[in-house]
Amino acid sequence: MAKTILMVHGVGCGGEVWDRMRGAFEQNGWRVEAPTLYPDKRTIDDPPEDLKDLHLSDYIERMSEAARKLAEETGEKPVVMGHSMGGLIAQHLAARGDAKAAVFLTPAQTPDCQVQDLRLMITFWSVLKKGQKNVPDNSYKVGKFGFKWGVLNEVPKDRHEAIYKLARYDSGNVYADLGEPDPIDEQQVTIPTLTIGAKKDRATPVKAVRKVGEKYANAGIKGDYLEYADHAHWIVDEPGTDKVTADILDWLSKAVPA
Repeated sequence: MAKTILMVHGVGCGGEVWDRMRGAFEQNGWRVEAPTLYPDKRTIDDPPEDLKDLHLSDYIERMSEAARKLAEETGEKPVVMGHSMGGLIAQHLAARGDAKAAVFLTPAQTPDCQVQDLRLMITFWSVLKKGQKNVPDNSYKVGKFGFKWGVLNEVPKDRHEAIYKLARYDSGNVYADLGEPDPIDEQQVTIPTLTIGAKKDRATPVKAVRKVGEKYANAGIKGDYLEYADHAHWIVDEPGTDKVTADILDWLSKAVPA
């Protein structure tokens, strides 16, 4: 039976962010599913008016449906791995029982794990400057400066433009939901989990990600934590990403052996 993993991207991104990692997974016998959330609405340019009506709960439901479909097709639940916002979605799927293991890669945080950090505000200033009450009224793409400064800070600068050209719009409601996320009871998480932090991360500060790791260390099944000193938020495709991928594959081989 094929090993299956559902990879969930972050805010402003599409499924292509996993291209660097997915090759290693496929070479190791994994079936990889890396969908783009609402690709018809979360466009690179000129998003439809109704994009702003979507909430984070819609994104969670869409990925929950994808996980359940994979379980029906293969006869077993997939592993779920999420990056950034996708890491928060993966936490919800883990608590729902939609996965057999989960990896939270520089994840957005539940309310009990959040920290105040100026770097995060600089990264998402293009959204935050609208004001808390006004954010849900629109759709947003992370500003070029914030994206390069706060997300791509460990990526060679000659790659920044090509990566930013793939940035997508997201619902203002989703950004508001990420600021005030629903809680997750870690005692409902009874599968192996791995939380990964990056010390140079400016978009999901490592102090907050460490709290996520501590949260799931107290889950129904004790979670694991890894931290990388030389990585930042774009850990999915930075110099050294191959080592991170190898570490995840090694962890999975022990956490969910064939």
